[in-house]
Amino acid sequence: MAVMTKECWAMYKEALGFWKSARFLEAENIVEKLLAADGSEVSKVHLLSAYIKRSSGDTIGEIAILNRLVEEGCQDEPDLLGDVYSMLGQAYSIIGEPDKAVESFLQAVNAEDSLKNKLVEYSNAIFAAASLSGTDGDFWRLLYKGYEDLLYSGGLVPYADKPWQHERLRVGYLSSDFLRHPVGALLWPLITRADKNSFQLFCYAGNAESDKLTAALRKHADVWRQVKDWSFKSIAKQIYIDEIDILVDLGGHTKGNMLPVLAWRPAKLQISAIGWVGSTGMSAVDYVLGDEFCTPFTRQSAYVEKLLKIRGSHFCFHPYRTMPEVSESPYKHNGYITFGCFNNFSKVTDDMLVLWSRLLAGVPNSKLFLKHKLFDSAEGIKYTEERLERCGIPADRLILRGFSEDYLEQYADMDIALDTFPYTGGMTTFEALYMGVPVVSMYGESRGQRFGYSMLMNAGLGDMAAQDSEEYVDIATALGNNPELLLDLRTHLRDIIKASPLMDEAG
Repeated sequence: MAVMTKECWAMYKEALGFWKSARFLEAENIVEKLLAADGSEVSKVHLLSAYIKRSSGDTIGEIAILNRLVEEGCQDEPDLLGDVYSMLGQAYSIIGEPDKAVESFLQAVNAEDSLKNKLVEYSNAIFAAASLSGTDGDFWRLLYKGYEDLLYSGGLVPYADKPWQHERLRVGYLSSDFLRHPVGALLWPLITRADKNSFQLFCYAGNAESDKLTAALRKHADVWRQVKDWSFKSIAKQIYIDEIDILVDLGGHTKGNMLPVLAWRPAKLQISAIGWVGSTGMSAVDYVLGDEFCTPFTRQSAYVEKLLKIRGSHFCFHPYRTMPEVSESPYKHNGYITFGCFNNFSKVTDDMLVLWSRLLAGVPNSKLFLKHKLFDSAEGIKYTEERLERCGIPADRLILRGFSEDYLEQYADMDIALDTFPYTGGMTTFEALYMGVPVVSMYGESRGQRFGYSMLMNAGLGDMAAQDSEEYVDIATALGNNPELLLDLRTHLRDIIKASPLMDEAG
């Protein structure tokens, strides 16, 4: 294993300090000097360089460095290989290459030593796989089985069932997103409108940060337990001691999830809801929450759990910020139709891009507006333009913008929103509709592929939901060639959404 000289080590620590202080250019300058110096050719320096690239928004540069480290196997720092594969998986997700992301995360599982880290990377792989096209039940059953096998590989033993009975049903919510986050917005009605004569609400919060929504949710809970940095076993023990009747996990396989807690079976009934599009893959989970539109059956291929189907919408959106007023249609001043998608770019598959190229061809002079942090860098824009060109979308039909806090205001520049598939939008679909922008969504057979369909059906806008790619293109093209209809929808969509089950908090 190579060892840095004392001088190089001092330089490395200085670069690390600059990076932590968000002084990325200064950090990068020192790293470049380090890489040119004798006795500093170690994986740790290259990994810091990759972190600097990531922090400065250069995902393409980050991937190049990480792939070099993979090729060399981190020869002088083999214990870093798990971090390298994990970063690579995240970077591939950002640029919309879920197949490579899944492969990288599974490699990270093999490279990590601790069971906790292995479970994190396996969840990352499952999350990334939700964006893959062409997967079948066998693929998902195998992937989910790997997660459950890993869960119990350390000898975990579920708690024994014990009798208890309370005057009020005890409902526990487990999440790392009790804040201004889509989960927090969807959870608001469930906590603030609950019948306190019948239910006692326990919240197990894994988020380190807090904001005004956190404080408001905490005020409405009967019992609030801050469990950040607790072990999964300790959280499960507390839930068992609290004698929770129904435990609702809100994270699934998303970032910061505490899903392994449910493996101990600390509650009588355990449900996955709101925060995750698929199955948990865990036999310890009894139900996945859905509705009559996204879960037409009580069982689905590859789902370990039963599907709990409710009438109307299983989503109820509570805007946690002041929403901008609906703007005038951009078509009125542009003279052309602007299609757009603010969904996470990791959900944008090549198959979707090919469909988008077809609908652009069917609507003369139309443009495609995409917004994502990948477009914060010149390298990211160049990569995206080349990728979209291969899929039939020329650069002169594109509008690419980087991340910004005012993204809701930028719906003023979009006429029609395009949902992704197979990983459909959730909060982004609602926000577009609320901002007066119609959404075209394609749906499949599984629950997670029908979120857009469910929202459109609940809003009485089922004509914008497509059962296959041909219908998707036809609907979007027809809308794009009917600007008068778009102007009418722009005026009335917000009122339609407000009056629908999507915002019926009392219901």
